[in-house]
Order: sequence, then C-alpha cells, then structure tokens
Amino acid sequence: MTTYNIREFKAGLSEILRDVEAGAEVIIARRGRPFAKLTALGTPNTTKAPLSTLRGALRHRLPDATYQDFLDAKAVWEPKPLPRD
Repeated sequence: MTTYNIREFKAGLSEILRDVEAGAEVIIARRGRPFAKLTALGTPNTTKAPLSTLRGALRHRLPDATYQDFLDAKAVWEPKPLPRD
C-alpha cells in the first residue's frame, strides 16, 4: 500500500489510477496524516459459468438429475426481462 500526499497524488493521478485499477490500494495524506484510502471497485462479472459447471458441482448431491432438470432450474433462477411499454 502506497501513501501519497495530496500534491503527489494530483501530480501522478493518471498513473496512480492505473495502479489502483490493477489492484493496488492507495492512501492519501494531508500534511503526512492519512485521511483516505483509494481502492478499485470490483469489476462486474459479465460472463456466466456454463450450465455444465453447475451440473458438475452438484453431480454428487443430485446423481439422478438430468440435463433437462438443470435447464428447468436455470429458467427459474435467471431473472426475466421486464416488459416494455
């Protein structure tokens, strides 16, 4: 974790933000006293695991489940789109 005084932070903002985006945590200080911590927000997971991953993970708990059973569960679990006016 790196600490920057405000002047250093402002001067190196672009580079510091790239580091934060890569996972670094930054402390911002005023006159040598820390007052803020800057961390990256978690990136949203836009990729969904394939259904086979779920099926494999639950294979030992649901040995008699068929692929269609998992498709039915997936249909119930996934959010439905809202109707448009």
